[in-house]
Amino acid sequence: MKNRADIEVIAAILRSAKDNWEYQTTIMNKASVSHSQVIRYISVAMNRGLIEYSEISGLYKTTIMGLHFLEKHSKLMTLFPEIAEPSHSHQSHYD
Repeated sequence: MKNRADIEVIAAILRSAKDNWEYQTTIMNKASVSHSQVIRYISVAMNRGLIEYSEISGLYKTTIMGLHFLEKHSKLMTLFPEIAEPSHSHQSHYD
């Protein structure tokens, strides 16, 4: 699998927590990222207001702003399918 761009990793993390409050481990598994990646990218997403953290439950959830980011990301991927991440396109255009 090719390395994903930072934006693709953030989008995968936001998608993994958009419907429910999720544990960090669940986000890692759903987004297919390592522990160090989830720590780094969740921090970036939180600083930008894209994901929120509940100190009471220890869970994360994508914010309204994060949902807007995902909408815009999805629109861009339909405009540029040749750069879409593998989960959006079953055939790699870089082979």
